[in-house]
Amino acid sequence: MAAVVAAGLVLVVSACGGGGGSSNDTTSTASTQGKTFPQVKVVWGTTDYMDPGLSYRLESWQIFQDVYLGLVAKNPQTCGVGVGCTKIIPAIAEALPKSNSDGTDLKFTLRKGLKFSNGEPIKASDFKNSIIRDFKLNSPGIGFFSNIVGSEACEGNPGKCSDISGIVVDDKAGTVEIKLMKPQSDFLYILTTFFAAIVPSSTPDKDTENPPPAADGPYYISQYKPSRSFTVLRNPHWKSIPGIPDGNPDKITAIMTNDLAQSAQYIQSGQYDYDENTLPTDRLKQLQQKYGNQIKLWRTPSTYYFFMNQRTPPFDNLKARQAVNYAINRQTLVDLRGGLGVPTWNFLPPTYPQYKKITPTPYPYNLQKAKQLVQQSGTAGMTVGVYTIGDDDIDKKQGEYLASQLDKIGWKTKLHELAGANYFVIVGNQKTKAQIGFTDWFEDYPYPTDWFDVLQNGKNIHEQHNNNNSNVNFKDTNAEIDRLGHLPPTQAFTDKTNAAWAALDKKLMVKYASQAPFLNGVITSFFSSRMDPNCDIFTDLFDDVAQMCLK
Repeated sequence: MAAVVAAGLVLVVSACGGGGGSSNDTTSTASTQGKTFPQVKVVWGTTDYMDPGLSYRLESWQIFQDVYLGLVAKNPQTCGVGVGCTKIIPAIAEALPKSNSDGTDLKFTLRKGLKFSNGEPIKASDFKNSIIRDFKLNSPGIGFFSNIVGSEACEGNPGKCSDISGIVVDDKAGTVEIKLMKPQSDFLYILTTFFAAIVPSSTPDKDTENPPPAADGPYYISQYKPSRSFTVLRNPHWKSIPGIPDGNPDKITAIMTNDLAQSAQYIQSGQYDYDENTLPTDRLKQLQQKYGNQIKLWRTPSTYYFFMNQRTPPFDNLKARQAVNYAINRQTLVDLRGGLGVPTWNFLPPTYPQYKKITPTPYPYNLQKAKQLVQQSGTAGMTVGVYTIGDDDIDKKQGEYLASQLDKIGWKTKLHELAGANYFVIVGNQKTKAQIGFTDWFEDYPYPTDWFDVLQNGKNIHEQHNNNNSNVNFKDTNAEIDRLGHLPPTQAFTDKTNAAWAALDKKLMVKYASQAPFLNGVITSFFSSRMDPNCDIFTDLFDDVAQMCLK
């Protein structure tokens, strides 16, 4: 999930224990169906919106996974540590789409007799109007739909979007046809995001949170008080769908706070059952020793990295970018996160089938080598602005570490510590001319285009809200990203395609040193003594509260 999710997300995901190894990762394959119980009480971090058309935060998406469905969904039963949720199943659609040979014409038929939580029947036109609503809201997800025929008119004037000609619906027949301008390897995955969730056509074209839009999943959000609390109840009109869990608790009640120590205390005291926030890193080992298997650790499909702006000196110079990669000790950066991470030199996380570990280690920690490269680049003595989030202790320390290492190898750094709330907006504005700094990325959906097209394709460099903070722009890698991103879906996961993505990862990281990746993040789950941790299902990015159960 994009770095634009900012400070609150960083608090939620900046964790894992035990020195950065993967031996602490845990996988649950327990079946939890039928273990119903009245209520689970949870502690949650604050979020941006509780509207699926607007939210781009893990805190909301974790709730949405049991509330909002689209035409298709990621199969939660195929997820696990080291295995991304890459299997797609039909959700509101009765089957995966019928398609032409290149995947540019997708035809779905909706299941019959389904209703939203407010009792309205689910219609084919609700899907189309949900996508149009995204454009009217100027949703952060509208870029995902830019390949749909007719979407270009809405992109140019999103607030007045009234029709997308490439989405053809028939309410009587219950059919949805989506026409794409060109093949797109990841389009079915895009349809699993919550920007493609179906809400009633009657939903207002504005932020809707009191209460949030009616649900088509097994639960609905009955009450939400921003930054304070929310309540989730069973959808009274839910009709079971194969592969989509019905859920165990009848009611989910949450209190919201970003105070990590307070969150943990709520669980320790038995007042609440599950802590969605990350455990305080300075107390993690102590808590693990005391609470044992009540604490679980999960590696996430995420990469923490330092961007290097290739539009500005010194990082328009390859040797300067290589120097940074040699200058950072990745294990030290893991330790600064309390051990909550696994060192990496790849950009793509290891949960992807397209991942291949880059060997031998391309940039082992070597300060002397880094100093030599700075001298060879002709940039020694240059002042370099280092950017990081200043109101999160861990991100602050990692930014300060980067600055200290750059000072050691021959540059003079100026540290810019910004508030997390607007950090990514500032560094994503070309006028800032941010030279180097901290960032991270969590998947929107499990396909490499979400990493390489968004973050490393020169065609996706923007003046504002720029996620390609390094301004990576190499003709050969741009062309390869475009080629792989527009394959027919039948070729998306072939061995040949997977190998091509892995080769692209290696070329960008080794040949071009386009970024300086340093770790894959791990998060914590903390349960009260009455909960059964063996029922914990981790679905790529987060726990599924609806599948939790009592001992």
